[in-house]
Amino acid sequence: MVAARSGMRSFWTMASATGLMATFALPSYGFSPEATAVSGLTTSNEMVQLSAPSQGLSVATVRAVSFTRGEYQPADASEFEVKRSSQRYRGPLAADYLAEPRFTEITSANIMKATAEVVGTPYVFGGQTPNGIDCSGLVLFVYAQFGIELPHSVYQQARYAERVPIEEAVPGDIVVFNDYSHNGVYAGNGNFYHAPQPGDRVKLAPIFTDRFHIVRLADIQN
Repeated sequence: MVAARSGMRSFWTMASATGLMATFALPSYGFSPEATAVSGLTTSNEMVQLSAPSQGLSVATVRAVSFTRGEYQPADASEFEVKRSSQRYRGPLAADYLAEPRFTEITSANIMKATAEVVGTPYVFGGQTPNGIDCSGLVLFVYAQFGIELPHSVYQQARYAERVPIEEAVPGDIVVFNDYSHNGVYAGNGNFYHAPQPGDRVKLAPIFTDRFHIVRLADIQN
């Protein structure tokens, strides 16, 4: 019996010693908050498996480091596109035309000329130059060439204008969608120039909805 008890004590002593040695041998990144952070582990109450292939060990530990997102909002790619566009474009800006209008007469022909020159410009949200432009930016840029200053907003542009019946619309008037989601320059015969959407370009196209109205920003001469 004494021998058996002595044997059991020796067994548990050896088992405890082995456990302590394994614990000391654990890699430092198993408990280091800095290393845990680098590895992408974040605070939670769940258990995760950390593997140490070089030592053949796998150990469970609580995630140790907390990260805070704060108020960061991912930047839209179009914001960078607008900056690049302004750097590449070397022609007059809307502000330049407001200071010195390109056209002295507001006629349908002149508005169509100014608008047609922007055809093919890529859609860029927030853009208002012939290098990158959105729908209200197109209207803003075209009318700036006649010395008319407009806000960069479909809704605000519509408020600056006078609503006219569709049968009285003339080329150069503005097509405004009823929900103020889009606008463009009326070209006659049910068509308008517009900057459609990301990935597209300024084009002449049929007005593709019946949920629109016409507004007039200036007294257009024939």
